[in-house]
Amino acid sequence: MIRLTQSQMYETTMNLNSSEINILLSALQLVELNEEHQIAKEHGSVPTLYNKLYTELEGIKYKDTQKYDHEASY
Repeated sequence: MIRLTQSQMYETTMNLNSSEINILLSALQLVELNEEHQIAKEHGSVPTLYNKLYTELEGIKYKDTQKYDHEASY
């Protein structure tokens, strides 16, 4: 059995649309508490990831509403 005591963190950038972010948010909501503790030990906080994704989704929604939310000037 191999046990990792410290995980290396890598970063990447990827483009996700609102539907893909909603899938990830839904999946994170289904994580059981004991699984959440295990994930936290190995990879990091589930609520932190959820909040980060949710904030990004809200930003996408805000940009969409700003794109079409203007009065026509005559």
